[in-house]
Amino acid sequence: MGHKKVCLDCRISLNREFDSGSDLKYPCSECGKPMLLFPHRFKPPKKENIQEWEVVKYLIENGFKYQHIYKNVELKNGVMCFSGYADYPTNIRDAKEFVEKYIGQAQK
Repeated sequence: MGHKKVCLDCRISLNREFDSGSDLKYPCSECGKPMLLFPHRFKPPKKENIQEWEVVKYLIENGFKYQHIYKNVELKNGVMCFSGYADYPTNIRDAKEFVEKYIGQAQK
């Protein structure tokens, strides 16, 4: 599975083959700024959908880089158990609730 190179400023996404541990930088073809690398599960909004791109930007700024987020995290017999994937939100109101609810799973 590949990754996606994403420029939040230009609202573009390009597919990229999987390359574990790559230190390569990917400049945006439109603005030249470094593009972010997202996992294959990221579904970019349409370029003209500014509101959904703002949600993506808000989630990234709060440590949610479209990694798996688990709905249920509990301690059973001294072992952390994870189950069920949470769906990423597509509007800002839901995104704020999502960040509040799953902040413990955000990447630093």
